[in-house]
Amino acid sequence: MTHRRRRPVRRHAVVLWVAAAVIVISAAAAASLAAKGKLSSDPIAPSGFGSAGGSHSPSGPDSPGGAAAGTGAQGPAARLIPTSGAYFGAYVQPATYTPAGEIAAVRSFQQTVGAPITLVHTYHPWSRAFPDQADRYFVRNGKVLLLTWGGTPDTKKIIMGRYDTLIKARAEAVKRLGRPILMEFRHEMDRPNLQWAVHGPQNFISAWDHIRAIFAQAGALNVGWVWCPTGWGFRDGRAQAFYPGNSEVDWVCADIYSTTTTETLQEAANPFLSWARHTGEPVLIGEFAVNGRPRAWPHWLLAAGELVKLDPQIKGMAYFDANGTDSQGRSFGYWLGGNPPALRAFGQLLSWPAFRPVLASGR
Repeated sequence: MTHRRRRPVRRHAVVLWVAAAVIVISAAAAASLAAKGKLSSDPIAPSGFGSAGGSHSPSGPDSPGGAAAGTGAQGPAARLIPTSGAYFGAYVQPATYTPAGEIAAVRSFQQTVGAPITLVHTYHPWSRAFPDQADRYFVRNGKVLLLTWGGTPDTKKIIMGRYDTLIKARAEAVKRLGRPILMEFRHEMDRPNLQWAVHGPQNFISAWDHIRAIFAQAGALNVGWVWCPTGWGFRDGRAQAFYPGNSEVDWVCADIYSTTTTETLQEAANPFLSWARHTGEPVLIGEFAVNGRPRAWPHWLLAAGELVKLDPQIKGMAYFDANGTDSQGRSFGYWLGGNPPALRAFGQLLSWPAFRPVLASGR
């Protein structure tokens, strides 16, 4: 809420009457806005996130906030940058790929680990409309939404304006959401197998700038733009060239996977984090998990959580809780279900003070 200085009281009776009327009208308007801003109830919504809570809890996506010091983010989405602490959450694979299935998966995951997550990661193909029912549910129930806009759109066609109508429609829908969100356009754009559609760094950057311009024209200023290549791309030096620059990016991100449980997340993330430190932007680990012996996962997860304590530039982490097959046809298995010790470790991480993000107020 913006605090205004009081004006000196004048003696004229009419002015006094007008001033009193303004106060009454302002109070009524404030009450109306507060009522509209309330999040719908959720039995597993985090205490204090989007509701009255303790000083260590986030103030919520729809609460007054501001950008963390040293960042260039502006507008409503800047409220999502914690001044201290970090979000901790996940993409949770649903039993059915529907909004209802996604909601049920997140609720079940929270009940299983025994604590609420503050960050929910969702994915949308290029041509599918968003935000959908699940996205709206998550933000209205106090979660920070990390929405990945994926698929394989041709960047050259984006630059030429072939997708402008579609992009504008997405921008207007996100604006109507009325809550700040984090959004990735074409994550892992540095992957070699995507270059038939990405067409290299320069075309990706031009497409990124084109999309951001359309969102700005539509007034969709509630988006925090997240640039998220692969963590491996920083090891071999291919990811850095795709960076659009600080003026076009609000968060820097990487999807980071350890190849074995003997490789810590700190070791896997170090090339990215060393590069990110020079940007001064808040850092997000958009996806993380580990290959290897499931019996070693609990220890690996707890060690992964230590990364936030060691590197305060990290403002969010999202586990990739899924099994499946990647674009190379290789199977992967990161699902924590059926591994009670790993689930307990995840729940333990959610209780750490480091994962109780604090948002700025009065900005």
